[in-house]
Amino acid sequence: MAAGDHQRYRIDDRVSTGPVESWSGLDRTLDRPVTIRVLDPSTEIGKRVQLQARSLTRLEHPALLHVLDTVDLEDRFGVVTELLPEETLEDRLSRQSYFSSQETITIGIQLGEALATLHNAGFALGGLQAKDVGQRKDGTVVIVEGPPTSDAIGIPARPSDDIGALGELLHCLLVGSRPQIDHQGRYELHPAIPAPLGQLIRRSVDRDSQWSDATALVLSLRSLQQDFDRLPYGVETTQSDYLRAERTWLAPVAIISVLAGLVIITGLFVTRTETAPSLVGGVSEVVRLEPEQTILMDSYSDSPADVAPVTSRPSSPSSPLQIISIVDFDPASDNREENPEKRELINNGDSSNGWYTERYTTSDFGKLKEGVGLIIGLGAAPQHIDWLRISSPTIDWSFEIFASQDTTGVFQSWGEAITHRDDISGTITVPLDGTPAAALLLWITDLGKRLPAGGHRVTISELKVSGRPLFG
Repeated sequence: MAAGDHQRYRIDDRVSTGPVESWSGLDRTLDRPVTIRVLDPSTEIGKRVQLQARSLTRLEHPALLHVLDTVDLEDRFGVVTELLPEETLEDRLSRQSYFSSQETITIGIQLGEALATLHNAGFALGGLQAKDVGQRKDGTVVIVEGPPTSDAIGIPARPSDDIGALGELLHCLLVGSRPQIDHQGRYELHPAIPAPLGQLIRRSVDRDSQWSDATALVLSLRSLQQDFDRLPYGVETTQSDYLRAERTWLAPVAIISVLAGLVIITGLFVTRTETAPSLVGGVSEVVRLEPEQTILMDSYSDSPADVAPVTSRPSSPSSPLQIISIVDFDPASDNREENPEKRELINNGDSSNGWYTERYTTSDFGKLKEGVGLIIGLGAAPQHIDWLRISSPTIDWSFEIFASQDTTGVFQSWGEAITHRDDISGTITVPLDGTPAAALLLWITDLGKRLPAGGHRVTISELKVSGRPLFG
């Protein structure tokens, strides 16, 4: 169809193509700009859209494109709606990377209400992405694809699909990407997402525990919005701090990856040409060798001719160690415990939760104590500990690590800390350089950034240890 005129509507420029074309136009009667969706009613898609549009003309919600009229255009059918917004949520994401928690919740409420309205009328979108949602100049959002103005985004279109898609969209708005799915088919949420929002998103995307309907999701979002509205002006969410910190280490990681690739390529080149033996020796230190592999060290230029080649067998490689026990440790309390019932949430495969400290008024434990910690038991026999990996959604927290060759001591008998880290965010791997230990103490010394809901606390979602036998 070419641009042309209608008795009431002037059809101007084509905005998008496809089975359902979008054209900009003008309502001559009311002198207002409109969008006209044009389609072929003889096609399967055309028949569905024609039926939906006429059934949902009276449907009213600010986040659903308002169907103003339906018109016959010779052999085509037109659905007249309000003017499409110039910008989508995808456009904003490409410009600013992520949305604040407060704005994400507001958008979620608008879209959830629109979905509930659509579902109550017997229709569904079948999916929802950032490119399918426009944002008006007043900040409100509107679904620009799917019923009642075009065909369903996904077939079959079910309300449960819409709830899951909205959960994924909220995740995308918060951190710039959809949640990942692990090898067991479970969703992994980004650790920058505040815990209450993470729980809400998980209930949206996990079909086994999904919200009963879109209205239940909206009620939860409204409750969460009230919690965020109580925050004092100027308090930042952990989300922006984490993502800012995440971007600062992505560049060094990329540089390291490039350098590692150059080392490997150089090593392969040198090996093939059988030149530059000193460089080959340097490369051999980077490559992990199997336990049974023998290293042959032979210098062609520096060693005397009568010196035999030296053979050596490397020590056992570092491997994951079994954590026998994790015990919360608070020497300042009467029972020396800190939320023992939450220990089982560590290493449970769900990065959205974990063991956490009590909530304190300040990051220095309200000046009530020096710290709290977790004792990580690795068995009765000491082992060489190569590294400890700690995952936490907390921003800018600090800790010390102590090592003991037995598991019977109290805090005072642990001696000096073997290492410490300050202002930590996200997952960190701490090298321990083969320290002999049967137990480690992760001693939290600062609780980090203020939580969105107020107060300070540290959450530990995962602990991993790697090492080698002490002898052998």
